[in-house]
Amino acid sequence: MEDVLEVLMPTIVVLVTVAGIIGVIYNIRRVNKRDVRSEQEQAELVRFAQERGWNYTAEIPGGAERYVGAPPFRAKGHYLWDRVDGEFRGHTFSCFEYRPRDFDAEDAGTNDHRYFVAFTLTTPTPTPGMIVDQPNTLERADNRFNNVFGLGDNEVKLGNPEFDEDFRIITDDEAFARTVMTDDLLRFLLSDPRVKDGPLRFHGNELITWFEGRLRPDGIDPKLNYLCDVLERVPAQTWHSA
Repeated sequence: MEDVLEVLMPTIVVLVTVAGIIGVIYNIRRVNKRDVRSEQEQAELVRFAQERGWNYTAEIPGGAERYVGAPPFRAKGHYLWDRVDGEFRGHTFSCFEYRPRDFDAEDAGTNDHRYFVAFTLTTPTPTPGMIVDQPNTLERADNRFNNVFGLGDNEVKLGNPEFDEDFRIITDDEAFARTVMTDDLLRFLLSDPRVKDGPLRFHGNELITWFEGRLRPDGIDPKLNYLCDVLERVPAQTWHSA
């Protein structure tokens, strides 16, 4: 057996090395496809907004200030880029890019940024802050560890085993969470595939979702439809009690 392993080991090393190289190349291409946007795509975005009768603003200095305090808005003073705002399905919306500095790239001596796209709908009244997302295993473990020392986020459990297992609700207002998260909304979030790439945040008088990537015309309607589907499942009494 040892002789067989000795013979096969060089081949195994080569295969593992090749697989690693292929993985790196694939990841680079995936990130480039996600983060690189051509001038033509930029022009198409402006034209798309104009054709819809929406407003387009190339940049808003300090525009991200109001959102700081939760992902992906992690630092003050950042611009908002390519902001589009208007009406969609009877709701006032905005969408824009947020481009924080990539700290890993900064340490490497480059000026690369990360790109995030956020979509917002205006809610009937301001609400307490709340985030609904699907954390990965590492995020869950980190939150449990911090909770031991009283440092974790204030997580609300609704008592629905399936939902509580897959989702996380972070808010300082448990009553608000229980008012918003009706059985109808829970069923929607548990069954709709768009939720996987669509964390939700109630902030001030906005409902927000976001993803890492660039703002492109073909991505606007799907995200706005998703937000509208969520907002229209929030019970009316929420806006009277918020």
